[in-house]
Amino acid sequence: MQTAYHKKGLMTLVAILAAIAFLTPAQAFELKISGQVNQMIMGADNGYDSEIFIADNDNSSTRFRFIGEHELSWVTPGFNIEFEAQRNASDTLDIGNNSDGGFDWNDRWLEAYFKTDYGKLSIGKGSGAADNTSEVDLSGTTVINYAGVNDTAGGFTWTSKNGTKITRGGSDLSINMTRNDFDGLGRNERLRYDSPEFFGVTLAGSATNGGAWELGSFYAVDFKDFGKLAAGLGYVDTKNREIAGIRLDFKQWGGSVSWLHPIGANVTLSLGQRNQKTGTKSDNGYVKFGWKFLKIHAASIEYGRTEDLDLAGDKSSNIGLGYVITPWQGVEFYGSARSYSFSQSGGPNPEDIKQVMAGTRIKF
Repeated sequence: MQTAYHKKGLMTLVAILAAIAFLTPAQAFELKISGQVNQMIMGADNGYDSEIFIADNDNSSTRFRFIGEHELSWVTPGFNIEFEAQRNASDTLDIGNNSDGGFDWNDRWLEAYFKTDYGKLSIGKGSGAADNTSEVDLSGTTVINYAGVNDTAGGFTWTSKNGTKITRGGSDLSINMTRNDFDGLGRNERLRYDSPEFFGVTLAGSATNGGAWELGSFYAVDFKDFGKLAAGLGYVDTKNREIAGIRLDFKQWGGSVSWLHPIGANVTLSLGQRNQKTGTKSDNGYVKFGWKFLKIHAASIEYGRTEDLDLAGDKSSNIGLGYVITPWQGVEFYGSARSYSFSQSGGPNPEDIKQVMAGTRIKF
């Protein structure tokens, strides 16, 4: 079955490449091919057992993309096709995994768009309007540490010192179920509009299947001597949207701001809140202090905390350190250490989960 799935994915890719090959110079489409490989080694300890993994870093996964544009007098039509190719993705790992994991072939972007002086209209799979609003970060360490902590640890399950798993509804309770940075609905099939930039501000709105909709605003400006400032703010209403047969039922907002001083000092703050239609309210906060120095180095320290995500009384947090060096253009080496904690009301509290990671991202 898996072999058939991979063959189908390969045939799809071949068909896309064949179609792109017919974009002749007469059509004036400018085609760009790019991507990256991002691999790391990770050690993790849940207080009872430990494991070492070699994995794909889901913070910024291995991927490749094709972007084509055709500039006309008043409009620029274009397309964006991007695929993710992962084996042993870091967000799926847990103590006890001792294999190479499965191969995942995912479509990240499959969109057509039209850019004019009046804004940009996009249709197809891509970021919703609120995507990335909670993850604005100028620290230079996002390849390994940022507000979305689940990308490198979401699959780890909370365990007591004697090895007993913390369970909810018959399932092991994971970091994924206790942490969220409320960053919109991510990438989905949507119709999206982005306004022109006005004094550094861009506004966006999108609608997707199930009647869900998102709003986003982005701000970025370079104040020269004062430094660079970037921010995002997003709002989501899920309406009747379903993912994997599960109905989403919430409204949420999330936002972030990041400032980078010319000397390299930087600070990032991310906040968000989700209001379930059952009445449950969840909150998230994340702060990072960093330093970029000697042109190729970046280091940071972070703290994040989510409350009441799965059940009222849940408190899930992490603290971490990150370092990235970029010795050559397109090549990064990185390292990180993180510790995750969890407590719940009226139930047993697990041991902390500790994690160290090191790896490389090579862009092409």
